[in-house]
Amino acid sequence: MVPAAGLLGFQARRMAYKLGLEEDTHKLAVKFNGAGLAMATMDIIKVSGGTPANFLDIGGRVSETAVTDAFKILVSDKDVRPALINIFGGIVRCDLVAGGIVKAAREIGLKIPMVVRLEGTNVDLGRKILEDSGLAFSSAPDMKTAAEKVVALAKGGN
Repeated sequence: MVPAAGLLGFQARRMAYKLGLEEDTHKLAVKFNGAGLAMATMDIIKVSGGTPANFLDIGGRVSETAVTDAFKILVSDKDVRPALINIFGGIVRCDLVAGGIVKAAREIGLKIPMVVRLEGTNVDLGRKILEDSGLAFSSAPDMKTAAEKVVALAKGGN
């Protein structure tokens, strides 16, 4: 796919992979898969006291390459401090997502705190990929904990 003329690089890549990106004025980035999880994630972040800067929907039928590029797009906003990746692996496998996240983090460097919550297909393998990567991902066992962690990071906490 040839990007439309005049689009910024990340916008062209987002369109090439058919990734949905919304932006807001705060400093917390979120990546997830699916509209239902999107709404639930945004709600729980709001309840936890935060507001996302942007959010990116990778969808269900995504390749590891698209996950890698989605990660790069998500953290390309220089004002974003922490990011939350919240994945429910129903169609997409958690190990595929974890592999894409690790690949991107190694390629561009993990410069911001990253909270990752995985659940679903191949979740144990996905968590192991993240853990064995040696990168500083913060895992969360559930959405509430993930939201609380990323909001605390956005407010300057740990």
